Formats: sequence, C-alpha cells, structure tokens
Amino acid sequence: MKNRVRGDPKAWLAGSLAVVAIAVGTGGCARHYWSKPGSTAEQFANDSRECARDAVAAVGLSMQQAYRDCLAARGYTREKKMDPPPPGFYRGIDDEGRSASR
Repeated sequence: MKNRVRGDPKAWLAGSLAVVAIAVGTGGCARHYWSKPGSTAEQFANDSRECARDAVAAVGLSMQQAYRDCLAARGYTREKKMDPPPPGFYRGIDDEGRSASR
C-alpha cells in the first residue's frame, strides 16, 4: 500500500504549507509595545507602574488615556510590533489584553 503523503508531492506540499500558515497565523500577532531610547525593562516597569497609579486618580480622562499620556510625557512612544518584539520594546497595560514586560 502506497503512503499517500510520501507518494504524492502535491499532497506533501499542501500539507506543509498548511502547517506553516497555521504557525504564522497563531504566532505572529501584532500588538502595541512601548519604547524609549536607552530605557531598560526595569525602568519601563517602574514608569508603567507609576503611570498606572496616576491614571487611577485622573479626572476627566479615561484611565487608559491617562496611562498612555503619562508614558508619552516620560518619553515613550507606542508602536505596533510583531511578537516577539525587538529588544527595547515593552508591553504596557492596555485594552488589548494582559500586560507583560518584555
């Protein structure tokens, strides 16, 4: 009995492409990350924590906007990057889901 995948190059190619497409589709998410030239993960974690605390006390703005404005005032910029992001980009607290420093 002939093995269908080994015996049919088209079936093998189609199967391989499907596996690659699934891997890229599930692992290659673009999310927002914060960066600041010369910053470290520890500095970002401290700034993020302080901005989150200040955002809770903000009046007239959503907490999310107050948090973003605080980080921007500290020199951070927010950019969409593919996972995993390049060095120097950190996850903040946002409406995309969980927070994680990278």
